[in-house]
Amino acid sequence: MDNAQSVTIAIVDDHMMLRQAINLRLSLLGYKVVLEAENGKDFLDRLPEMNADPDICLLDINMPIMDGFETAVELKKRWPYIKIIFFTMHNSKAYIVKAYQIGVHGFLSKDASTEEIKQALTDVMKN
Repeated sequence: MDNAQSVTIAIVDDHMMLRQAINLRLSLLGYKVVLEAENGKDFLDRLPEMNADPDICLLDINMPIMDGFETAVELKKRWPYIKIIFFTMHNSKAYIVKAYQIGVHGFLSKDASTEEIKQALTDVMKN
């Protein structure tokens, strides 16, 4: 029941090289990246202009202007059906607890393998 082709993803991260790398990995897995943004404000400003909202937002936590926590709170208010996966190197217990209190759907390390990324996206879409 792997239907990656129909799943759309937004990538929000302040590092362009990382956005490009994860975009490539997701494309190779069959996912469609529909939006890339360098911070939460950029993402939230551009989201209303989309023809269709992404199914999943891969969201970095530490970004300038508007971080992942602030972005997730606003995203949950305005687009509660978009699933959020924090995509970060910060996987401390405090970060994870705060993320789930906000209502984030998943947590993925930036050094995750392609298989771990695929599994996380599949799990979030099933849930």
